[in-house]
Amino acid sequence: MLGIKIGGNRKKIKKAGIFKNKNFILGSILSVVLVIIVVLAVTNPFFIPPSGIESNKYYKISEYDLINGNKYAVYYVSWYGCPIGAADSWSLYYAMNSTENIYKDVQLHTSSSTDIFADNPGLIFKDNITFNYKSKVITFYPLYLYNQTLTGTVNNKTISGSKIAYGFSIINKTFPARVASEFYKYRGNITYDGHIETTMIITGPRGGVYISGTFI
Repeated sequence: MLGIKIGGNRKKIKKAGIFKNKNFILGSILSVVLVIIVVLAVTNPFFIPPSGIESNKYYKISEYDLINGNKYAVYYVSWYGCPIGAADSWSLYYAMNSTENIYKDVQLHTSSSTDIFADNPGLIFKDNITFNYKSKVITFYPLYLYNQTLTGTVNNKTISGSKIAYGFSIINKTFPARVASEFYKYRGNITYDGHIETTMIITGPRGGVYISGTFI
């Protein structure tokens, strides 16, 4: 959908030494796969609605656009220290950056040092990102629910009660109602070890598509 142009921005990021990491290299190579899947997700109706949900697979969850106006949008949920989010961030970056310079919209980061997959290099998306592809306007909406160590909010404040309940409350406040309801519908599939894991919902005129876990 978006092509792959890495040019000058790759040189900027390379200075930080990230290109030496095998996860980055893998993400760069497989970003093409993500691009193809996103195109199919928002432009074709062949995805089969799920009877059950598994991680790392794309599922058609709606036959209609989840937001008003039949717009193309990607709703992305993760947390600052998530190693899966860190790995996925490279493919997301190259998919969007292929047609729009988004270097200013990201910052280099590493996943939690206490996680089983510690210190995984990645990117944090600082704000919503809108880009164009073949006259289609697509907006990427990132939302981080927890801090680096999964011990509090993104502002390092204590979470009262369940981190899962808190996470869904933030999703409900931030995303459109129909999108938030789809996250909640599959709550049993997007929670792990007491928190909400990295998940993405893509919506367009042909319907909505869901994936949790790794996107590549």
